[in-house]
Amino acid sequence: MRKGCLKVISFLLCCMPALPATKTYAQKNNLQVLGISEDDDYLNFRGEGTDRGYSSGFELQLFYTKQVKPNFLGTLLIPMSGEADNLYSWGLTQHIYTPANIKSKEIEHGDRPYAGIAYISHALVSSDRNKEQRLTTSLSIGTIGKYSMAREIQTAYHQLVRYQVPEGWDNQIITDIIINYFVNYERILFKPDSRLEIIGHVQANTGTLFNNLGAGLQFRCGLFNNYFSNYEHPTYCPKNNGPHRKVQFFFYMKTSGVAVMDNATLQGGFFTHELSPYTITKDSVSRFYMEYEYGLVLANSHFGISAAEKLRTPEFKGSFAQQVGNITLYIGL
Repeated sequence: MRKGCLKVISFLLCCMPALPATKTYAQKNNLQVLGISEDDDYLNFRGEGTDRGYSSGFELQLFYTKQVKPNFLGTLLIPMSGEADNLYSWGLTQHIYTPANIKSKEIEHGDRPYAGIAYISHALVSSDRNKEQRLTTSLSIGTIGKYSMAREIQTAYHQLVRYQVPEGWDNQIITDIIINYFVNYERILFKPDSRLEIIGHVQANTGTLFNNLGAGLQFRCGLFNNYFSNYEHPTYCPKNNGPHRKVQFFFYMKTSGVAVMDNATLQGGFFTHELSPYTITKDSVSRFYMEYEYGLVLANSHFGISAAEKLRTPEFKGSFAQQVGNITLYIGL
């Protein structure tokens, strides 16, 4: 984990509503999985590391099942009707964006602006195994700009590994608030065998960070548990929900097409975009891009790890495709 991540975690924990005391929390909610995820352009499988565009991202998630009526934020999340398997989570996320030339202190016109985002998220993954469908909803609250601490964390990490220190953070997007709501619906499309399946999805983001719509497919092949029992958190095993493999090992591929209305990491914050030193104009933003991802997952009932490669086509005119690697760990609690 990168040096300095504890800073952003501490900052975001101050923003997170307090959980009940340990004894009360254990009685009301059952902890299931801790997830730790890292994106980095130097992790890509081809070894073609670059410090440009989406430079890195860190996410920490705590998954749990509720035994009580949801609180106010929980009521904003949407469960599937019927006997769905509902898995809740709290998450801490930080993303860092830079232009290709991080040596210059001047604005790199025509390239991506410096930007950092940090937010907490509350999510519900609601899965119906019988109908083979899933609904994920998530509410995110945080900040874009200097209080994301992207500058401090990237600088500290580059100093640690003795790499070029980014010099242009004085030109980063001005501070603004992040409030975003995410919805993703998934359903099985093709399953000729228990070791092979294709899943379709449609998704939407709305708020002050992103406004977009997307749709795509996911292919899985190998030894895996039922996707609609929250497979993506591989150490989570819902009770009385059909057979469960003790060991999973499989390959997956995903592709999505996304139609874009707004992107604050390019265009500046919703309320303060006119104050930022440099942003991408709305006429230069790509109104459609493609995302691709492939990877391997290995997991048992106590521990899971996945390694993946992600690619996104250019997000604005004159830019480049973005390719990053990802390592994700899941630890059963």
